[in-house]
Amino acid sequence: MEGPITDSAREAMLLAALDRTDGRSLKASLQAATDPRIPISKPIVNALAALRKHRDPKSVLGRAQYRVAVPYAAAVYAEPCLAAVIEALGDDADDPTREQLLAAVDAVGADHDDVTVAVMLASVADGDMAASDLCFDVLDTEERFGLTGWRAFEREAPSGEAARAPAATGATAEQREARRAKKQRETEERRRRSEASARAAAQVRSARKRERAATSDRPAVADAERSAAPVLPTLRHRRAVLSASELEEFDRDDPWVTGVVLAWVPFDAADDDEGGLDGKVRPCVVLAGSATHLLVRPGYSAGGVKSRDWKSHPVRHWRRSGFDEPTWIDVEAVRVARPDDGPAGYLEPDDWNSLW
Repeated sequence: MEGPITDSAREAMLLAALDRTDGRSLKASLQAATDPRIPISKPIVNALAALRKHRDPKSVLGRAQYRVAVPYAAAVYAEPCLAAVIEALGDDADDPTREQLLAAVDAVGADHDDVTVAVMLASVADGDMAASDLCFDVLDTEERFGLTGWRAFEREAPSGEAARAPAATGATAEQREARRAKKQRETEERRRRSEASARAAAQVRSARKRERAATSDRPAVADAERSAAPVLPTLRHRRAVLSASELEEFDRDDPWVTGVVLAWVPFDAADDDEGGLDGKVRPCVVLAGSATHLLVRPGYSAGGVKSRDWKSHPVRHWRRSGFDEPTWIDVEAVRVARPDDGPAGYLEPDDWNSLW
């Protein structure tokens, strides 16, 4: 990038990096970013909460009401990768050369893919750190990270001759004063954003260090005592129970299984008060999938016939699973066309296992 790196460019690079992440990992980072061990202000907490509820957080990260939360979500997403790169750099971590940074990135490549590394570099580039400009330059020039087109995410990307045109002459004193005031406001806003981004990364690293220190300070447990201690079972998702004909068409290991999607579901006999319509779009739980279709169980809101059916299963963790309201899952499976949008969330193990 020619010339100084603007704050708008740093923000655009961070948004471009987050746009390449998968939705499930990003939602997990949004959830982790509200860890009470990480002190953040109420407006940022509210922005993070709103993002977690959104069906597709990536699509709205650039909106004004969510921008304040972006550095925190990115810092949490990239923290394990950043810690690994810092360890690989050793004494050169504060101000590495380009060669040292790329060597460290290659060293952690077995545990962190290029998408995660790109978010880590963009998070550092967006902060006020010694290596910020270097990280930005690496993302801007290294095609392996897929961010050479980051300019598409700029809010006010300059284009054409208008961007290069000199300031008009003959401005009045009032106009010049207004321009100076506007520049001062923009400078102050950039400074606040830069400080917020730096605090985000520092707070995340500090919380993780305290957690690791607390773990290392715990007294060692003798082998005999450890073996005598009860082992708590880990609740996992059971495999869906399907008929032979359903198994022929659908894959129970489809990546959307246990997910909550919006799909058009035809009405059955219980839906006799819908004014002659054939069906409607409902939130559904994915049981299995194929390339073109899904096997789902539809969800129904409170007050409907299905919510009063003793065979329907109420979703205990409905907010966490991606539903907008309390929901009951039907006992009957339905074959629906596979929608374009992926799951908004996934059923918790206890909710999923109650279906079988």
